[in-house]
Amino acid sequence: HKHAAGAFPKTLFQIPVNASSYMALTALSMAAGRKVRLFHFLFEMLEDPNMAHCVSWVPAAAGVFRFSSRNKDQVAALWGQRKGNKRPMTYQKMSRALRNYARSGEIFKVKKKLTYQFSRDTLMLLQKFHRADF
Repeated sequence: HKHAAGAFPKTLFQIPVNASSYMALTALSMAAGRKVRLFHFLFEMLEDPNMAHCVSWVPAAAGVFRFSSRNKDQVAALWGQRKGNKRPMTYQKMSRALRNYARSGEIFKVKKKLTYQFSRDTLMLLQKFHRADF
């Protein structure tokens, strides 16, 4: 799902619903001991004011976020560490994973540089987890 350049949904409820991704996310969330997925990690970064220089909400209500062109590799490096990678993670590799999320309907690429959007269901699930301190 793509929006015209500069045209973001104003609220969460204008984001398309993908029932199958919600079911997959729910099943994933219930799997004990599962490794953190990239979208959970990014949500943690977005909710951390100390990371605003690297990645920030554009309109948070719509689940849109943007990486800082100067510090995007810092987010990627932190993601690589979190995954336990032996080799350094680059933004290029991390963005490939983000593009894969678009196929499953969890995160969409927005027609602005370094900008993405969580699907409505993904964002609602992440907010629920965050409030529950998962």
